[in-house]
Amino acid sequence: MLKQLYWTYGLVVLIGMIASCRYPAPDPIDGGSDTTVPNKPDTVIIDTIPAKNPDSSLANTARFGADKIFTDINLKTSEGVFDTATDYRGKATVLDYKFVAPNNDTLQYRPFVLMVHEGAFIFGDLDNEMGMARGLAQRGYAAASINYRLGFNGASQTFACGGSSQDAVRAVYRAVQDTYAAIHYFVDRAEEFGIDTRQIMLAGSSAGAITVSALVYMNEADFEALAPGITKALGRLDPLAEDSPFRVRALLTQMGYGIFRSEYINASNAMPTVFFQRIGDNVLPYYGGTFLSCPTYPGMVGAKVASDQLKKFKIPLELNFENLEGHHLSYPEEYVVGRYAAFMKRLWSQNPRQITNNGYKTVEDVRLR
Repeated sequence: MLKQLYWTYGLVVLIGMIASCRYPAPDPIDGGSDTTVPNKPDTVIIDTIPAKNPDSSLANTARFGADKIFTDINLKTSEGVFDTATDYRGKATVLDYKFVAPNNDTLQYRPFVLMVHEGAFIFGDLDNEMGMARGLAQRGYAAASINYRLGFNGASQTFACGGSSQDAVRAVYRAVQDTYAAIHYFVDRAEEFGIDTRQIMLAGSSAGAITVSALVYMNEADFEALAPGITKALGRLDPLAEDSPFRVRALLTQMGYGIFRSEYINASNAMPTVFFQRIGDNVLPYYGGTFLSCPTYPGMVGAKVASDQLKKFKIPLELNFENLEGHHLSYPEEYVVGRYAAFMKRLWSQNPRQITNNGYKTVEDVRLR
């Protein structure tokens, strides 16, 4: 009997040693953990896949910065379908993408930017992001813009505030589900698309900025607190959470920003972020307000509150604000793309900074230690 117990104990120890070798402790990056997204205990998977391009190699190349390395005719574009899903009316919806990257590139695996368009979760199209996607590809990145499920009960393009609070939250949940599906689609085909699955950036405009932030900072329990029964009604937030490991390096947001609660951002999951928003944004709050500025929808905070939270945790950020009214920005697309690229270059160059720009003027620049 005693001999049998020794054998059982030995087997348990051996299994534990094997498991620890397969899933080593992650190395910290920029003050956070090196994990897949979101960095939440109930969904996190340790990513044991090494980066195809170490940060040092991305920092010491002419690519990925301010200069355009490739002309428009040197880019290749492809398109396809990454998933199908049921919309709020129960109708099957085809979810498609457009992908752009340098053609005949000598770099086999490139940093990848996944772009999510604006439109208040009611309208909009992936083509709205393709100008910036091409601008990133000219700098050496691979980029893709996606369509996701739009619409929710009671809301229309002319009046977004006609739905219930729960229906509005469900629209965000569906968008996050679709963005997860797109990430897994490209990660599973990394060889085909030539992307580095540990150098992924999520870029979002307006509703897209809400979507990518919710993906990083919210889990099913957070959504349940806002809309009880949402998981049962719509399914898991990320059905492929146990597959296709990847790593998000930064959030790149513009034309507003929004997250339901600043407390979702904590020391373990805080993500390097670029913000572009007007102080007088009348759709998404720069400080605090409500989702889509609708009085019956859940509360939401904007770029100022989120950036203050990142400052508290000493996370690299760039806050670009305009002291103007309205939702749409005055910055040209090319300028926004340039700021995105410069931010990533600093990140890869181990030059983490917290920068605040009022229009085109830098009013704060703090080097993190």
